[in-house]
Amino acid sequence: MQPVTFFKALSDPTRLNLVLQIQANETICVCDLIDKLDQPQPTISRHLSHLRKAGLVTSERRGNWMWYALSDKLPDWCRHTLSNIDNGNTIEK
Repeated sequence: MQPVTFFKALSDPTRLNLVLQIQANETICVCDLIDKLDQPQPTISRHLSHLRKAGLVTSERRGNWMWYALSDKLPDWCRHTLSNIDNGNTIEK
């Protein structure tokens, strides 16, 4: 994971919030992400697609819904950065 790829993917507040929600829950259903971020499904899906292409998250279909997790291939420095961002900071929508 190149730093530019990582930070570009997180430069959008919605994508950053999605990654922080996924990190906090280990795995989470897209339906829960829609509720937590209070945004329409197409918007959430578009941002999740961007995060998948960047290599930050993985997805798995379970029944009718997709479930998301942080990629196992995410380097430690990325995980450390996400932990620091989430540590008591409020992220704007």
